[in-house]
Amino acid sequence: MKKLLFLLLGTFICFSQSNRFIYEVTSKKDSASQNLMKENFNLDTTPDDIAYYNRFYYINDSLFAAKNQYGYKGYKLTSFLIKKNNSNEYQNYEYIGDVNFYKINEKSEQHWKISDSTKTFGGYQVQKATTQFGGRNWVAWFSKDIPIPYGPYKFNGLPGLIMELYDGKKDYYFKVIKSEKIQDSYKRISLENSVSRAISTNQAKLDKLKLELYDSPFKYILNGRLVLTEGKKLELEDGTILTKEQLKPAEANERKKIKSFNNPIELDKAVKYP
Repeated sequence: MKKLLFLLLGTFICFSQSNRFIYEVTSKKDSASQNLMKENFNLDTTPDDIAYYNRFYYINDSLFAAKNQYGYKGYKLTSFLIKKNNSNEYQNYEYIGDVNFYKINEKSEQHWKISDSTKTFGGYQVQKATTQFGGRNWVAWFSKDIPIPYGPYKFNGLPGLIMELYDGKKDYYFKVIKSEKIQDSYKRISLENSVSRAISTNQAKLDKLKLELYDSPFKYILNGRLVLTEGKKLELEDGTILTKEQLKPAEANERKKIKSFNNPIELDKAVKYP
């Protein structure tokens, strides 16, 4: 990893370059389970903004550039973040499983306590910092050698890139595994498509929508807003295949999954389902 990052050190000391840091994210979506999910997320830093998003989007865009077609097995819509460099607000684009993305503008500030503790991570000396954010206690290890004041998700404000981050319960663990220069030709086509149709809202309204979706998990198909044509089937994230006739009987099981997968990064925003 040191070699990968070293190639960029000479270019991103000023913020005129566009670079991408890839985080491996291990998370426990169900706090009562021992099952862990592992995903890769991109943190793009450009002269205009920063963007944090699931690498699914990047792969989808790469496929479009190479073959002029979208989609690959495993692709799915997920929430993402964008922050303009002239703003202190993040645009949180949240996908909750219906037909729309919802956008919330919000500030994200952490009050860090920087420790004298250091260690080596990926060949770099990193320094420890701690904070409380989103109802969790966090430990970050950042590198002053990479003077970018950001990290995964909404974490920011340290005098160097956050290379490793985890909460006190280890429900979430982030680490940089790779870096690369963003090619001038790269366009965030998939993200921009979601941005263009996002509906502005606030946290209270978003929580209300999540509760409505819990009450009727397949309402956007059952009420006709999403069309499941004759003979077509719906594949859920866990691989379950359902016909339109099977949706109503499957609601109870889907509610159970929604309620169990309620361990977000910002724990204080967890929805209180009935």
